[in-house]
Amino acid sequence: MRPQSASWFQGWKILLRCAEFRCQDGSLKFASTAILKHLPPASDCASLQWPDRMMRSIVFPGDAFVSRDAANADAMSKARLQILALNGSTDRSGRKVMKSRPDMARDQESDESLAAQFEISFDGKRYAFRQHRYEEFQDALRYAVAEHAKPGFVHDDIFAPSWAAAYRPTDEDERTMKRYGIDYAEGHFRYGGYRYGQLCDAVAFASEHPNL
Repeated sequence: MRPQSASWFQGWKILLRCAEFRCQDGSLKFASTAILKHLPPASDCASLQWPDRMMRSIVFPGDAFVSRDAANADAMSKARLQILALNGSTDRSGRKVMKSRPDMARDQESDESLAAQFEISFDGKRYAFRQHRYEEFQDALRYAVAEHAKPGFVHDDIFAPSWAAAYRPTDEDERTMKRYGIDYAEGHFRYGGYRYGQLCDAVAFASEHPNL
């Protein structure tokens, strides 16, 4: 394997090693392995705590690519996702939760800070990265991390962090929903096995198809 230049991500040093091999048809293929090394921050560091001991992890390649750059981009993307998993955990809905420092009273959610870092916005219902929309934050983050790791990625200069409070039906909406047997979960109004983005659409269907 041939070592590549190292980079840093969330307190981890990422070292890529790329292997090349020749296929039976004579073509060259490349596969990169990411070696992750971690050292804890200085004692006066005010950021969220990283793991408190030296850690090392290896992300093995799953595919071969036609170029070294493509292999490295794939390994870097997988390495960053592995680091996100190593640095924290997820709550019941699958959202990222970073561990707090020992002197902090409780865990701190870092979805908003990660979203700002990777140019993801949240309108209260959907997560957005460029022209793409996602119902789950982890799906948006996974794609955004992969895009950021690609060679030649261009940052959006006009991106402004935007993180709205999660949408909740009003009291009046709740009364209407109860009247028609409509539920709300994960950004959708639900009735009769169908999902709706707007309450009025769910009500229109429920009024024509009662007791589903």
